[in-house]
Amino acid sequence: MKLAVIADPHLGTKWGTPREQDSFVQLREAIEKSLELGAQLIILLGDIFDTRIPRQEVWAQSMRILSIPAAHGRSELRLSRTIDKNPDEISPVALRGIPVVALHGNHERRTRGLTNPVEALEAAGLLIHLHHNTLVFDTPRGKLAIHGMSNVPEQHARKVLATWNPKPVKGAINILSLHQSVGQYVYSSEELPTLDVPDLPPGFDLYLCGHIHYRNETTAHGKPLLFPGGTERTQLLQVEAETPKGFYMVEMDDGLKHDFVELTSVRDFHYAEMQFDGVSVSQLNESVRAKVQELLERPRKNSEKLPLIRVRLLGTLAKEASRSDFDERAIIQEFADRALVVVGKADLVAPGLEEKIQLLRELKERRASIDETAMTLLEDNLREAGCTPMFDVRALYGLLVEEREEEAFQSVLEVVEKLVKIELGGS
Repeated sequence: MKLAVIADPHLGTKWGTPREQDSFVQLREAIEKSLELGAQLIILLGDIFDTRIPRQEVWAQSMRILSIPAAHGRSELRLSRTIDKNPDEISPVALRGIPVVALHGNHERRTRGLTNPVEALEAAGLLIHLHHNTLVFDTPRGKLAIHGMSNVPEQHARKVLATWNPKPVKGAINILSLHQSVGQYVYSSEELPTLDVPDLPPGFDLYLCGHIHYRNETTAHGKPLLFPGGTERTQLLQVEAETPKGFYMVEMDDGLKHDFVELTSVRDFHYAEMQFDGVSVSQLNESVRAKVQELLERPRKNSEKLPLIRVRLLGTLAKEASRSDFDERAIIQEFADRALVVVGKADLVAPGLEEKIQLLRELKERRASIDETAMTLLEDNLREAGCTPMFDVRALYGLLVEEREEEAFQSVLEVVEKLVKIELGGS
């Protein structure tokens, strides 16, 4: 008796780019391969779609893919009962072939009372949606209970899970599925999860979690906790370049066994970080081009698709250089027939920018008003130009705020005239 566990397809992501079909191709491969390997049930751990309101073109392709399990013979599972879920919500169509059980993720979560796209798929009979409820199946190996909590805001996750407080079904193999950050396993370093591994309720035979886009495995209460990772690369982080994309096959025999199955349709992805110290724009151009060329020479797994390359630039530019002078688009275009290149320069700092960033941080910490912030920045820029003693900063700012541009311009012009006279040796 086998189950397939697939997470975060993000159907429709990168729409309008050369990658717009990747998410569909990779979910189709995951579903078709899982059925070939004998899956009698498929669990989708959320973020099936990339947006809360998918475009019609995304809906059309998604429904074609999600109809594949229903046409793949008959499952050996039989739904015997539900816990905290109205059976009338489940279409008979969803149980005719290989059942698909799904959570909604944070990309699909909508305001209470509004239908999210996973609920719409349930209404169409393409899957069964779980959120704070449980499905109990009869299988040739005994009973199987699948408990599911779809995504909730991270700051409430611990409390919501504790309130739901799911209990294992006696005499069944129990699987708990989530779509959350858990402890150190976070989607983004900016997330502050309230849910930690010890907070997961005990007594389950297997714990499954979506939301995390890279594959990982750990344990909770002595049982496996699996993060399949997304089937599509969305974040382009280094860990996604180092970790293969795929899904889990779980076998119910004497207990549960799991194996990871790698997808073959995924684009190759190469990631590199480059550190600079006072680099000129010409040196930057030369270095980045050389790095892209070097990454292109690495071994390939998928020669049918252009590889993805992300180069992240760190450090500082030369004193006379500006970040805007570096045109990464020219490099992207130069290699467009050989790779899909992404150059990140947000962490490349121009001279003087560190001081401005620190100033903004200090102002934020002091909870300065918008007016105070603007005036301080104006004064700081005038100081850099050596003009502070010649301006009444508050008066000049007041004219600008009151939309008295002519008077402000005249005030600046008078100062400029004084500077010119001084430069020419006049009085």
